[in-house]
Amino acid sequence: MTDQNDTPDIAADADAAPSRNPAKLGLGALAVAALVGGGWYLYSQGKLPGLGGKPAAPAAAQQSRPSARPEDGLRVLAEVNGQSITAEEVAPATVNGLDRAVAVDRYVTRLLAAEAANELYPDAAKAAKAAAEREVLSNLFLQRRSAELLQEITDKEIDQFYKEQVKDADYASYKLNYYLTQDDIDAAMMERNSAGGDTEARAKFKPVPGNAADGFIPLAQTPYGLGQLIASAKVGDYLRAVRVRDGFLILHIEQVRPGKKPEQTKDIKDEIRRLIAERRLTDELLERREKAQIKLKL
Repeated sequence: MTDQNDTPDIAADADAAPSRNPAKLGLGALAVAALVGGGWYLYSQGKLPGLGGKPAAPAAAQQSRPSARPEDGLRVLAEVNGQSITAEEVAPATVNGLDRAVAVDRYVTRLLAAEAANELYPDAAKAAKAAAEREVLSNLFLQRRSAELLQEITDKEIDQFYKEQVKDADYASYKLNYYLTQDDIDAAMMERNSAGGDTEARAKFKPVPGNAADGFIPLAQTPYGLGQLIASAKVGDYLRAVRVRDGFLILHIEQVRPGKKPEQTKDIKDEIRRLIAERRLTDELLERREKAQIKLKL
């Protein structure tokens, strides 16, 4: 039976808010954003000021306002054998600081290599173009549609979201104890015995390290991103064993310190605006999936 607690790993997880997402904005990440509770979502992601680390925002949500007109990207910068090179094609290089002339020159070489692929490997080139086209068009839709949705959201909608979904309870702090084991049988026994009041089992729990001197941890910084599970429990509860990357974790809620949500600021309003936009974009994509004829052949 394994009975070893791993304090360093627990501490590391307690110091960081759970990550959402992904640097790239895809349907999976959007679906998670849409299904997670509003106030808890903002809190658990560390997006509200002073609460946890701020994770990388999805690519489509990083721009609260479009930085340039869409037609600017279509401006032709060069032509090679009758094919145009647009500003949008070289934008990734110029955004990273490369001189536009140098970026265009390098892209000319890429275009010529693409022509060679079409000539020498037509079948493979056709498949590659189809895959690349889908990727590019998918990103185009996500970026453009996100920008449109951000513009459509009103202050009234933001105020309503804040009032209904950002709760004081999301800002509570917890004093927690934990038991971590790599043995599933041991986890099942400890789960049963600790919940049943076994003093020997309960004595094996150790405090989860907290940032504050008194050991309390903000909900956003609870280990392994288990804030939602913890928020739904009561003081004194021993939670069910949860499989985490280091084994099986059982948490005990020792104390809860009530919190209070902050007043609305520009940063909070911007985050709520992005969240609403993500949800609406997710709804659009899910609606398209429901209407699509999908046949998996794995």
